[in-house]
Amino acid sequence: MNHTRRAAAAALLVSFLLLLGKFTAYYLTDSKAVLSDALESIINVATAAFLLFSVTIGNQPADRCHPYGHGKIESFSVGLEGGLILLAGIVILIEAIPAFFTPVAPQRLDAGLLILGIAGIINLAFGLHLIRQGEKHKSAALKADGHHLLTDFYTSGGVLIGLIGVKYTGWLWLDPLAACLVAVNILFPGARLLRHATRDLMNEADPALLNKIVTALNRINSSSWHCPHRLRVIRSGTYHHIDLHITVPNYWTQTQGHCVEKEVARALLEAMGEEGDVMIHLDPCRPTCCGCCPMEPCPIRGSGFNQKPPWTLENLVAQSPNCPSGIMVDKG
Repeated sequence: MNHTRRAAAAALLVSFLLLLGKFTAYYLTDSKAVLSDALESIINVATAAFLLFSVTIGNQPADRCHPYGHGKIESFSVGLEGGLILLAGIVILIEAIPAFFTPVAPQRLDAGLLILGIAGIINLAFGLHLIRQGEKHKSAALKADGHHLLTDFYTSGGVLIGLIGVKYTGWLWLDPLAACLVAVNILFPGARLLRHATRDLMNEADPALLNKIVTALNRINSSSWHCPHRLRVIRSGTYHHIDLHITVPNYWTQTQGHCVEKEVARALLEAMGEEGDVMIHLDPCRPTCCGCCPMEPCPIRGSGFNQKPPWTLENLVAQSPNCPSGIMVDKG
């Protein structure tokens, strides 16, 4: 079992134990705030189970049916987690709001407070652990579950404050108020997770990753090829797929072009520091390219070299090369 699967299996076990503890606290206290915390723990168990499933499937290599690998299932897992958190927030509000009009005094608060305090500490410690593991192993699903557990920690903290308030003031309305605050608190991270998953599933551009590629290309800037453009990157879990067009002399042989392809692909994968594949499309140069091509000698040059445009992100994602005009040479 690899590191991500071990972390996911541990998350499922911890979530299930915390679920039992919180429902025990609810049974003892009959508190709406504790019920709200326990309901969120049901979501924790469901998402942890799907997390284990997703990292197991996502780590499988590409095959005939999934030529880009299985990593996208992690994005689906993040989206499911966000959606379930939103659902939990709505259910908590439905349970808590009527309690304002028919408040019930919580029972055995000391035992409930102790259980919730222990659960909160466990959520904090394990949530931070999952986030570290997700960053280390490039797993969006592990990071999402870690942030969810941190949200659960804040939830338990809010419930504890509400119950302590009820204990020392006797204000019963603090119990459903704490539950409502818990619901509102988890709606926002749920929406963020859903937005993050949507970005990944829609293959939204990642500026940080694109800037890494820009830096790598500028590092291997060569006079034999120029004007990289039409850059596209798709991420599938920890695997990346890069498409890029570059311009080379139109009189080159296939062997020469292939050597440049390998050089560029190797540089890009090293820059990312992750697994992936790079598809380089070679565009033959045209007369308009002479102004940005310093290659000499060139048997087909039609105009003088002017300047090489900077290889910026804007130029790299452009659909066509940005070639400055050169100085026309009279070839008589």
